[in-house]
Amino acid sequence: MDYKEKRKLILETREEREKLSVHSAINMFIRSRRLKNLTSNTTTSYSQALGKLYNFLNENDIGKVNEVILEDIQEFIQTRIDEGNSAPTINKYLRSLRAFFNFLHGAGYLIENPMDTIENLVEEKRILRTLNHKQVKLLLDMPNLSTPAGYRNYVFMLLILDTGLRMEEAITLSIDGIYWTERTLRVFGKGRKERLVPFSDILAVHMDEYLRLRTETDSSEFFVNINGQPLKRRTVQEEISDYGKKARIKGVRVSCHTLRYTFARNYVLNGGDVVSLMRIMGHKSLHMAQLYTEMFQTDISKQHDKFSPVSSIFN
Repeated sequence: MDYKEKRKLILETREEREKLSVHSAINMFIRSRRLKNLTSNTTTSYSQALGKLYNFLNENDIGKVNEVILEDIQEFIQTRIDEGNSAPTINKYLRSLRAFFNFLHGAGYLIENPMDTIENLVEEKRILRTLNHKQVKLLLDMPNLSTPAGYRNYVFMLLILDTGLRMEEAITLSIDGIYWTERTLRVFGKGRKERLVPFSDILAVHMDEYLRLRTETDSSEFFVNINGQPLKRRTVQEEISDYGKKARIKGVRVSCHTLRYTFARNYVLNGGDVVSLMRIMGHKSLHMAQLYTEMFQTDISKQHDKFSPVSSIFN
């Protein structure tokens, strides 16, 4: 093949690639993500964001990926704002869109990437609501420990309070991932990244007891329902929320996220350092761990007032 024939073939191939429909491109991208063995939550997040983009483009008669320009993305962002989406939610969409268009650009389906100059929205500083010691005790008093389900929920909440695991990580914790002698748990966080998380002797006692009461099943998951099947996320969320209502806890939403933040707060107040907190909680960067220390700075100041040697002399 001579130079001119080769050049013509390349241009024809490029032209065909750029005629790819948005619908086909989205399906291709989602398939590629599944082949990377990403979690179902991650692929669902991609599907939701790209579904909203597809609807927006379809409403504006944009059917091919090479027709998408910078202004389309900017208008899409504005429609999300107009519909009341928060900055964190929109930024979550933008992460999915960025991955999508980077994929198309890298595969040669786009010459120009419309996401190149798109920046995330500025987010307001998050206020992390946590439970105080009294509220934690009230919450833990709610499950009926005489029933398998009640004791399971009690241990589930203790687990997050003791280790800071995400709800997904706690639900999918496997029996084989519990190293009793070393007092560590093998968990898989976001992106299936594996890490080891330490747990206390007190939690070990309750986990061991739950294992004795646990329904006989072939399931590898540590936590199961009364039928021996893995727990459903919605069930866990609803039951923990109900405990919060029964305990009449006010001013803070009772959820797995709240229990996780409560762990972080107590870890910091008890003298834990940012780097180890980051590793325990599975954060890829120091940003979130630093956010915890900033949010709980007031508590640290109170601790200082309470234990300051100088204050104790004059008091």
